[in-house]
Amino acid sequence: MSEKGTQLELTGLERFSHLEDKIFRVVEAFKAIRKENETLLTENQKLKSENEALHHKEASHDQNLVQLQKEREALRERVEKALSLLATLEVR
Repeated sequence: MSEKGTQLELTGLERFSHLEDKIFRVVEAFKAIRKENETLLTENQKLKSENEALHHKEASHDQNLVQLQKEREALRERVEKALSLLATLEVR
């Protein structure tokens, strides 16, 4: 009976060993997921900062565009006045 008890004990120890292995794999997988999560959070924060910088840059470009359009319109009016003056000289 001692031999059968030893076999059952080994089977129980084997089961426990398998359980330990599974727990170890779960813990390692959890560590890997946690590390990946931290990496993704860092990357996400970086992308948010870049996105905000791009929005500020876009707003600045929009302001510059409006200013350039105003300057262009003012220059167009000056050129039209100059051409009008030249046209009056040609008529005389």
